[in-house]
Amino acid sequence: MSTVVERLINLLAYLVDSSRPVTADRIRNTVAGYQSLSDQAFHRKFERDKASLRELGIELEKEATDVWEVEWGYVVPDRNYRTIEPGLTDEERTALALAVHMVRSGGWPSGANGLLKLGGARLADTDTPVGADLGLGSEYLGLIFQAVLERRRLRFTYRGRPRTLHTYAMHHRRGHWYFAGVEPGQDGTIRTYRLDRTEQLEVVGEPDAFPRPEGFSARDILASLPWEQREPKRSLIECDADIAWWVEDRFPDATAVGRTEAGGTILEVPYMSDSLLDMVIQLDDAAVILDPPELRAEMVRRLKAGR
Repeated sequence: MSTVVERLINLLAYLVDSSRPVTADRIRNTVAGYQSLSDQAFHRKFERDKASLRELGIELEKEATDVWEVEWGYVVPDRNYRTIEPGLTDEERTALALAVHMVRSGGWPSGANGLLKLGGARLADTDTPVGADLGLGSEYLGLIFQAVLERRRLRFTYRGRPRTLHTYAMHHRRGHWYFAGVEPGQDGTIRTYRLDRTEQLEVVGEPDAFPRPEGFSARDILASLPWEQREPKRSLIECDADIAWWVEDRFPDATAVGRTEAGGTILEVPYMSDSLLDMVIQLDDAAVILDPPELRAEMVRRLKAGR
């Protein structure tokens, strides 16, 4: 994932700094991350990168490189990336800088480069980044927190079935967010749901709609679940050196056991669920599973299915 982000930034910076349209061939031979690719691999990766920038609101446009319109290249119009000065005070920029430095959504920095466009500045870099990994599904965290705090019902779809929940608590465990509560009208059993498997979540009803059991602890509920009682399996993960800290942060029991010739890090990572596989796939070409063979095979199968 860090490689993808770096390549997108390199591509955008190159196009923004260019005074004339840039052909695809020139991009391929100049922008780091595209060299040494076959024709098919370059075009596939370039189209994917253009789509990623488009999702960010940055549309690459094609213009002729000369008056004869024989050759065409790519440009990034100013309107696609320039930000209007919001008039932030020094105190507001400082608070924003702290927030950007501290929060990571899905494991990745939330956009310090954007802060520079707002007139802010980076905090001093440290060897080990500090922050809170909000994880997948983090766009729903505010709603769940509201439901827990105000004791309001949550309505959502889970594994294709609509549900309503008296939400008691939320908790982060092994790289995933969970929330727990009881479904009104059912048997009163406290059930736990994984946030990134949830869809169409909304807070409904009035505050104080139900009592929360005295002494309830989401941590205790999660510890009693079957997958938390099994012995963890061991895996070997090869990853870029600059993201090894993040893997170790997300899996505290991970241990560095070696280095690759290219300078990467080999980590031994315990796992008990598919959260490890999900994480490696998110990291794109910055990480790969070496062992066990069945987990590596499943990673390859998913990657091929996603093409």
